[in-house]
Order: sequence, then C-alpha cells, then structure tokens
Amino acid sequence: MLELDLHTVPPETGGFDPVAVLTGRGRPLLLHDAVAAIHRAAEDDRVAGLIARVQFPLAEPGPVQELREAIAAFTAVKPSLAWSETYPGTLSYYLASAFGEVWMQPSGTVGLVGFATSPLFLREAFDKLGIEAQFVTRGEYKSVVNKFTEDRYTDAHREADSRLIESLRSQVWEAIAASRELDVTALDALADKAPLLRDDAVAGGLVDRIGFRDEAYARIAELVGAPGISPETGDADSEQAPPRLYLSRYARATAPRSGSPLSASPLPPIPGRKGRPTIAVVTVHGMIVSGRGGPQLLPVGGPSAGGDTIAAALREAAADDSVAAVVLRVNSPGGSVNASETIWREVNRVRRRGKPVVASMGAVAASGGYYIAMAADTIVANPGTITGSIGVVTGKLVTRELKERLGVTSDAVRTNRNADAWSTNQPFTEEQQALVEAEADLCYGDFVARVAEARGMTVDAVDKIARGRVWTGADAAERGLVDELGGLRTAITRAKVLAGIEPDEDVRLVGYPGSSVLDMLRPKPSSQPTAASLPEAAAALLGRTVTGALGQLEQSMTGVTALWLGNHRF
Repeated sequence: MLELDLHTVPPETGGFDPVAVLTGRGRPLLLHDAVAAIHRAAEDDRVAGLIARVQFPLAEPGPVQELREAIAAFTAVKPSLAWSETYPGTLSYYLASAFGEVWMQPSGTVGLVGFATSPLFLREAFDKLGIEAQFVTRGEYKSVVNKFTEDRYTDAHREADSRLIESLRSQVWEAIAASRELDVTALDALADKAPLLRDDAVAGGLVDRIGFRDEAYARIAELVGAPGISPETGDADSEQAPPRLYLSRYARATAPRSGSPLSASPLPPIPGRKGRPTIAVVTVHGMIVSGRGGPQLLPVGGPSAGGDTIAAALREAAADDSVAAVVLRVNSPGGSVNASETIWREVNRVRRRGKPVVASMGAVAASGGYYIAMAADTIVANPGTITGSIGVVTGKLVTRELKERLGVTSDAVRTNRNADAWSTNQPFTEEQQALVEAEADLCYGDFVARVAEARGMTVDAVDKIARGRVWTGADAAERGLVDELGGLRTAITRAKVLAGIEPDEDVRLVGYPGSSVLDMLRPKPSSQPTAASLPEAAAALLGRTVTGALGQLEQSMTGVTALWLGNHRF
C-alpha cells in the first residue's frame, strides 16, 4: 500500500540543499519522480492501492495537473483514496477528486471557492515616499510593473487576468465534474456556497465519507481486499494486511538503474558501447539571468537559471552522440533578454545538428520562458500553465526624493552624457528615454518576428496575441502558441516520436545541468562539452599512461563561469 503526504505539491527541482544534508532529510520527492513512480505503481503487481493525505493550501495549477493525471491513471486500474482534515483550497480538492474515494474529517470544509486575483499596487505609497517608477513597456498587457506604476487594474490588465482565471475554472470544474459524475452547473452552484461544511459536501457529491485517518486507512485496506480489518478500531492484522510504503521510498527503490530520471548527468557512455536511446532533459527553473545562476540556498529569494549554464548544458547534450532528442523543461517567468536570447540560440543549434527539441512547460513559461521554448520543434504545456507574455519591460525606480527626505544626498561626475543613465538618483533625460524606447522597440520586434518564424505565423497575427498578454496553456494552444497539452511525460513521448523511437520503447533519461556539490563547487577547465571531448579521452586511455588518461578525462569535465545582470527583462 503506497502512502502520499501532500501538505505541499512536490517541487520541480531540488538542487543541493545543505540544510537537508545536515538534518538527514535527504533528497526530496520531486514532481517528475512522483509522477513517474505513480505510473510505475499502476503497472506493478506488488502495489495494491494508494492512499494520500491531500491538504495543501496553495499551489500552481500546472504541477497539480501533472500529478492529477498520474493519480487518475492509477485510479483507473487500482483502488485509491484521498483523505484530509480539511481541503483548504480549490486546487487541493481538485487533486483529491482524482482518487477513487474522497474522505474528510468531521470538522473539515471543502474550500472549492474558485479562483481570484488580487494584485498589489504601490503607486500611491511610492508617491508618498518620494519614489518615481520610470518604466518602458512594449505591449499594453505587460503588467509586471503595474504594481509600481498604477493604483488599480488597467483595462488590459483586468481583461487578461479575468480570462486567465476563467480558463482555469473551466479546466478544474470540467475535471471534477467528470471524476465525481456531477453536472458542471451544479458544481458551480456549490462553489458559490463554499467553503462547504461536511453535510453539504456529502450531499453535493464532493465527499464520499466523513471519517478520521484510522477509518480511512481501514477503508483502503478493505478496498484492496486485505483480511483482518477490525470495523471497531480500523486496525489490521499485521501479518495479513499489505505493508505500507511512502511513495518517496517506492520512487527511489523502483527508479531506473541509471538513477533518478532527471538527476545530475553522469559521464557519457563509453564510445562504441550500445545501450538504450537517451533523451536529455534540460531543466530551466527560476528567473533567467546572465551568467551561471544557481539554486536557492537562502531562506529568501529563489533559484535562477543562468544563461551560460543552460547554454552549456544544451551544447553538451548536442555533442553527445548517444542523445537522440532533447526535452527543454521550462519553469520560468522570464528574466534577462540577453540570457534568454543566448539559450534560444543554443536550442536552434541543437536542432541544426539533427536532434529534435521538445519544450515542456511546467507551472509557468512566460516572457523569456516562452522565448527560449519557441525555437523547439514542438511545444507541450499543461492546460493550466501560465505562458505567453510576449512583450518587453525595462526601467528603473528613481529614489532621489526619498533620499532627500531622509537626509541622504548624492552627487555625480561622468565622462559622457549617458554614463549614469541607470542611476537611481535622477530620471532619464529625454535623450536617454529615447534610447531606452528604441531598445525596447528592437527587443519586442525581434521577439515577435522570431515567434512568427518559429510558429509559422505572420507578424501581425503574433502581435494580436502578444503585447505582453499571458494565457493559460489551453488558451495558448487554441491560438497557435502551443502544440500539445500535457506534462513532462507527454513531452518525452513526443521527443521519442520525433527521434524515430517507438513511443513505448524504454529510454534512458539524463538530466542537465548537474546539481551535485561537485558540479557547484569544482571549477571547470574550459567550455568544451564533455561529450565532444570524450573520444580524445578514450584514445588517451588506450594509448597513454593511466595518469595521463585520467588527467585528460578530468579536463573534459566542463562548464562556463560568468556573471552579468542586464537591465532589460522579458
């Protein structure tokens, strides 16, 4: 019996977590590990059923949909049960509805309240503080800096957000209605009364039973036909009831021998040795920045995807003859124009080497996240993925007045008129403003033109659905920005087909870039891809001393180090 505790949705990536190492927690269960393990369990005769506590308050729709799809596939062939003290939000219950039975404690509620947005606007506060927001945007829907420049929704911002949450509601309502055999209209009426207390939740068909944890465990044991269950206590005969195993333990125990499918990339196979076809999965997680980027190591902030790091990973995958195709897994809201363009270039170069590239969009792949995905042969997104936002924003916050109020003064000397253009001490001059506008025009024009070329559309057609507007994956697919709806599993299958591999054929999945301690700390000798230098290393092993060969192999372990943060953002 598999157990799954979902106080949070499994994360996209783990990276190196020194706190986890010190506390002995080990590597967390990642989203792709959980999804793959649930699909394996559905076909594993040793697994009798699945029970999960589903009690997360907040989550992003895309990852929840990937997890839900796997649970629904399991439920189609084996008993499953979701239980919770309470279902604190819409997506929490949405995921629970994919299980065969849904249970809740007596004091709980079903928080199927729908979707809402409530952005924060700081313009009046900035006026009082003496901060001037000076930004240039291309696309009236590009709302990322509205928090600084507006005091309420603009018409375009409201239109985009309204459509976004309406699309999400439609997806979630239809899925719940199908799983629970309810009418969508009736479900919407229930949502208007939510959060629902136990009697209304049961009467409305959202919850099967009101009960406690021990009763839920007794029920799942009953569903799988385990003998020795006591109706009074819910206890099972330990000798006859199926043993329980957390999904994280099952995932590690049943993972492919080559390791976790998307773990840090190992050394490439020895030349001449045949094996399973390899699909490289290059993960872009977090804000896109110039340089190396890196995982989140502090309690504040978040991970970043370095343009140099991702570009090097793509070069290495392209140079490895054992790699048949590349899946670019994107979970990024965008970032640096320059770094995004660097990654976009390498995606194109991979394709020119004859290797298909499939973009897989996770929770969000917008702005720069869409920029790097658009060059792929195929784009796959979850229905609830946040994508699009084809636009440009750049600018600065001028804090001169605030500093003066605080008694802080500043002065400047410069060699040329625009040397201090990006200083926060004064606004742009007319000349500087014109330069910023021209650069924004150039970036937006390139963005739209490249989307048009990649998607086989006219520039005018792209501009109508661009202008900084965000879409769900489902809406993006209707407008030609996405090819297929699904998660990472769907993208890998598509990559197999494009590479001439049978969809059901077993492949070796290798993750890039590496995230081990060694990958993070060891300096790299050059930017030459490991795979490209492997034949020379192999020749050295055959024709030179062992010491010389090891030195050559060590020299082939490569990377790129640089750091530069630009001012312009997608």
